[in-house]
Amino acid sequence: EVAVKCANEGVRIPGGYGFIKDYPAEKFYRDVKLCTIGEGTSEIQRLVIARQLLKD
Repeated sequence: EVAVKCANEGVRIPGGYGFIKDYPAEKFYRDVKLCTIGEGTSEIQRLVIARQLLKD
């Protein structure tokens, strides 16, 4: 969640330049969005962590 907030700010602050591929903020934003899709929502991640903690 923190990475998503940081990436959003990194794209928002420079305005339109944040979405241009020449700037690293665009790649960070894209990568973070893919992680949230690939790894599941925050709620699902909390459930996975809770199950693992209870199992141990």
